[in-house]
Amino acid sequence: MNLQVTDLIDVSVLQKIQDSFSAMTGMAALTTDAEGRPVTEGSHFTDYCMCYTRNSEIGNRRCQECDRYGAELAMKKGCATTYVCHSGLIDFAAPIVADGQVIGCFIGGQVLTEPPEKEKIRVIAQEIGVPFDPYWEAICKVPVMAQERIHAAADFLYTVADILSDMAYSKYEALLAREEMEQASNMKSDFLASMSHEIRTPMNAVLGMVEMALREDLPPAAKNYITQIRSSSKILLNIINDILDFSKIESGKMDIIPEEYEILSICEDVANIVETRLKDKRVELLMSIQPGIPKVLYGDSVRVRQILINLANNAVKFTQKGKIEIVVEYEKIDDTKIRLKMRVEDTGCGMKEEDLGRIFDSFQQVDSKRNRNAEGTGLGLAICKKLLDLMDGRIMVSSEYEKGSVFSVELPQKVTDWEPSIEVPDMEQVVAVGYFRNRHLAKHFFRSVRQLGVFSIAMIAPDRVAWGLEAYQQEIAGKRLFLFTEEQDVDEEFRQIPEQFPDMTIVELVPFFSNKKTESDRWRIIRKPLSEQVIAMALAGKEMRLNEEGAETGEIDFIAPEAKVLIVDDNEINLTVTKGLLEPLRMKIYTVTSGIEALDLIEQEKFDLIFMDHMMPEMDGIEATRIIRRLHPDYADVPIIALTANVMDGMKETFIAEGMNDFVGKPIEVRMLIQKVKQWLPKEKILKYRTIIGKEEIAKEPEKIVIGDLDTDSARRMLGDDKVFYSVLKEYYKNIPKKIKLIAQYKQQNNLTAYTIEVHALKSTSRQIGATRLANLAAELERAGNDADLDTIREQTGELLTMYEAYQEVLRPFCEEKKKATPKVSVDSEKLRSLFEKMEEAIDNLDIDEMEKVVQQLQRYTYEAQQQELFEQLCETVDNIDVDGAMEILQKWNKLL
Repeated sequence: MNLQVTDLIDVSVLQKIQDSFSAMTGMAALTTDAEGRPVTEGSHFTDYCMCYTRNSEIGNRRCQECDRYGAELAMKKGCATTYVCHSGLIDFAAPIVADGQVIGCFIGGQVLTEPPEKEKIRVIAQEIGVPFDPYWEAICKVPVMAQERIHAAADFLYTVADILSDMAYSKYEALLAREEMEQASNMKSDFLASMSHEIRTPMNAVLGMVEMALREDLPPAAKNYITQIRSSSKILLNIINDILDFSKIESGKMDIIPEEYEILSICEDVANIVETRLKDKRVELLMSIQPGIPKVLYGDSVRVRQILINLANNAVKFTQKGKIEIVVEYEKIDDTKIRLKMRVEDTGCGMKEEDLGRIFDSFQQVDSKRNRNAEGTGLGLAICKKLLDLMDGRIMVSSEYEKGSVFSVELPQKVTDWEPSIEVPDMEQVVAVGYFRNRHLAKHFFRSVRQLGVFSIAMIAPDRVAWGLEAYQQEIAGKRLFLFTEEQDVDEEFRQIPEQFPDMTIVELVPFFSNKKTESDRWRIIRKPLSEQVIAMALAGKEMRLNEEGAETGEIDFIAPEAKVLIVDDNEINLTVTKGLLEPLRMKIYTVTSGIEALDLIEQEKFDLIFMDHMMPEMDGIEATRIIRRLHPDYADVPIIALTANVMDGMKETFIAEGMNDFVGKPIEVRMLIQKVKQWLPKEKILKYRTIIGKEEIAKEPEKIVIGDLDTDSARRMLGDDKVFYSVLKEYYKNIPKKIKLIAQYKQQNNLTAYTIEVHALKSTSRQIGATRLANLAAELERAGNDADLDTIREQTGELLTMYEAYQEVLRPFCEEKKKATPKVSVDSEKLRSLFEKMEEAIDNLDIDEMEKVVQQLQRYTYEAQQQELFEQLCETVDNIDVDGAMEILQKWNKLL
């Protein structure tokens, strides 16, 4: 309940108690609400305050801030506290509390402990805009009292405030009893908010740790496992969101919040999401966007995006081959509105006519026996229909069993900018030539080019280009030619085309996840899905950066090494996640676990940006923000962004009303987090990452590094910088003995699966460091493993291991740190047992850092042969984070003592 003191105690009662206090102490008194606004008439007020200070707009505002500050100070310290108000008088205050919530303030004072200083009063008069002479006369009449008397009055006021708090709490309990029926009706919403927070908080940790793990250099199998964790976590999150959304709609608490948005931005987001889900399917995604659709619309972009994603996800679930096409069109209603039309077509399993009537029912999945492997709650389409009902829209479906479905949506949207979303500059001077063997792509390409108003020519084969263009000499004379094709259609014959036609630009369409780069100005790369927007950008010489990293983690195109950022969260895991996700930005990051710690820290450091958890014990994020905004003027313009697992409607407005600037929902999406940093960080603190790299490259040509036969130039280019290169090199060097042993062992055991995995990993890591010959041999043995070619494995594994082992000597000078030799000493059993106990405790706590510290301590000593072998095995298990193996070795070693 958001209550004020007057909701629980009658104003006349407050006035009588206040008047009695004032009469007994001879001091002024006042009762305010929680914000410092008076709710009673001042008792025994001095003319200095009543006639002048509080009669000034500036002075009155400052008085309210002082009143709040005094109550907050007393609340924090738990006892009566005096303070000097902004006008120079001694005041004291105490909070009136009900159920732990400050609902009002009881204030007393307006006295002095010594005569006033004239010049100080003159300055105050000027600041608040009151005449000095009468102001000075008024303060001279303010009573001067001893400190002891003031402290006694403050203690008495604190006692009176406690009595008022008891009265308020009694009334509060009565109100609670009366409102039980109302609360029962709201329990559903409260449960949803709580469930959202409680589930999203651990999900934030899971997804955050996964994102950080995927930044590491992982073996392919481990990377695959972690990618599956991420995928499954997001599916779980989608299910949670569906249930929450459906419940909000059912209870009438789903709000439609209109704002300006660009439909192209939504289309790009949906394309990223759908392509990611189609990664392992033989399904072509096509996007068709009517070029003339207005650039800026006004509506609930979040819900429009949600509807399109739900329809697209539904198509992905039930389509195993063929195509999914997303079509976005419009129809003008009048000069201010359009009818937005979105359509999702698929070549999936389709539906029987008798099932069409119930596909929009809740928790329904038609033909559930056939579709039992499709994930989801059965709420997606029901949510779409209900959202469209709220937005005066409609949804239609047509389907043919075993052939596919078409879902169509129409909804009115206002227009704020009629400029077309997609245009081709000088389209009369452009000719688009298409060569596609994929019939879906070919049909889609030529339809899209026609939509753009560009003249197009179909090509039937690479060797017939000249013949094909000859028929259009008049149409193409003096125009720029662009030849579009798909990556799989590019062969040696095709690559000769640029030599035959110097004025032609090749545009190669590659898969969404391809890392292929533009080869030259005359050979451009575009990524799927193919759409009017992608074609227009290719014709204009622009490049769209759509790839897996961009879709899942966000592309880092800036750093901010001079920026100071504070993260406030009571959950240590959340702190680790948020800090880790921000690490690539190279900012100076500080973390604290409570609002109170945050208030202490901002007095010592000046931060450029604060991430504030919403729900924390002692002092939550909203309360901490209020105090920062009120009592720290130098933080008036510092952005504060809420971190919250409560994503229920209306929370953003609540955060902004309380002084925050924005919010990031949990689980934290790294792309959203980076976007918020870029949006709110002071512009002068942001440095463009690519620009910096470019300047460094121009300023200093990288020195040649010679390491055996390694192609270090290629390796350094691939890894980005020398620091990463040497880090990878050291890890490669460290693993050589272990990997040699494993490959030999799996070959000996004829364990083809494990053998193939190991040589595959060796191929990848060898390519990373530029060991091309070894990588090629490993690739050959990987193929042999996949084909069960035992003869090749027997013949060439020895050569592979010899070549691999030779890199130990080659890499040693670059990978082993030169340390001053420290003489080792013998160690007694008691010391070893002590170190073993530390190691066991570290293992129990999964504290890898502590395990490594114990190993470093054990390295100082000499051991006899058997113990030395156990020590080396222990080092290896700690390196591999094999806690079970480490514990087993400790037990063996203990038995020898």
